[in-house]
Amino acid sequence: DIPTGKTLQLKLFLQGYYSGGESMLPVLMNEGISSSSVITDSITIQLRNQDPPFGIVESKTVEIAVDGTTSCTFTTSGTYYIAIQHRNTSQTWSALPISLFTLTNYNFSNASSKAYGSNQAEVEPNVFAFYSGDINQDENIDLADFSLLELDINNFEFGYKATDINGDGSVDLQDVPLLELNSNQFIFSIHP
Repeated sequence: DIPTGKTLQLKLFLQGYYSGGESMLPVLMNEGISSSSVITDSITIQLRNQDPPFGIVESKTVEIAVDGTTSCTFTTSGTYYIAIQHRNTSQTWSALPISLFTLTNYNFSNASSKAYGSNQAEVEPNVFAFYSGDINQDENIDLADFSLLELDINNFEFGYKATDINGDGSVDLQDVPLLELNSNQFIFSIHP
């Protein structure tokens, strides 16, 4: 028997990179990493057990397109939470465990309730995105992230930096408002 893969197709948006009209910026191009105008960034997709301690069963790092779509193939069968990690976004999990079939689609962007704890921001009417600003990846958007952003602003950093929250390729004062908003709202990763 040859094991068959399970293809997972996702749609999701990253708040800081969202540019409107169900589209994101070509961040990797803006940051000088890629010449592609159709790729936003890379994310890590984890399949996590549906029972405690919710361990990682399989993990893939993939590029996400400016239209919010991505896909990857897993070798694992079963029912799992889908957990998404990104370099400056709050880790976000599917609301419920998802059964993997030969082809499985999951759209985080069409309802806040698609994320565990409805932990998404409405970026335009009926379009939702993962909260941006968790620069240090401690699952909280807070003052610890501000210090990293402030340091990179003071050093005039640019390029592929987690502190480039708005994805324009430069770490500057334009990255502050979203971090400040999400910090003031006490945004943190919500998962089982």
